[in-house]
Amino acid sequence: MNENIVTKNMTLGNLLAKSVRILTVPPILITGMLITLTVSLDNFCGSAAEMTLAIVLLGLVPILAYPIQKLLPSKGEVREEQRNMAFVLTFTGYLTALICSVVGNCGRQLQYIIVSYFISMSLLVFFNKVLHVRASGHACSVTGTLYFLSFFLGPRAILPCVGIAAAVVWSSLRLKRHTMQEIFWGAAVCLPCILASAFIL
Repeated sequence: MNENIVTKNMTLGNLLAKSVRILTVPPILITGMLITLTVSLDNFCGSAAEMTLAIVLLGLVPILAYPIQKLLPSKGEVREEQRNMAFVLTFTGYLTALICSVVGNCGRQLQYIIVSYFISMSLLVFFNKVLHVRASGHACSVTGTLYFLSFFLGPRAILPCVGIAAAVVWSSLRLKRHTMQEIFWGAAVCLPCILASAFIL
């Protein structure tokens, strides 16, 4: 009986961890952040079209990696193929967003976010594919998103953001999706890129 209880608790824990992972995948979290900042801040976006484009390029395009990967013939480990496809589509979406933000002369606040994400993604690709240092893309994106929410919304957002960050770390470790080292490198990649973006703009 005790073994059944332990097994049930472990199953419920894994389900909770998977729910956290799903709700905090970068495209969903970034989309939620963009909507929150648009509602909370005056003149965050110049127009509805600008916001729609940002959501499509930063949110929708990257998340297409999962259905697209399933349509392609598998040549190896599925999760690694999903990860590679996510890198390709995320980089494509972020690069397009960067070009559109410059050409369209979008608001400074939104441009700050787009530039930061693009630099972070570029450095993340360099770490993973060139240096072969496995850095968590999930941790990188979550770090940036929670930073921007805290930066733009102030102290009221800090506690919820800390709670989300702790939940993401716990869920990643619980499901063995990343090691603590991979999470650290993912977060470490993001922070200097945010600082660099501030200087660029």
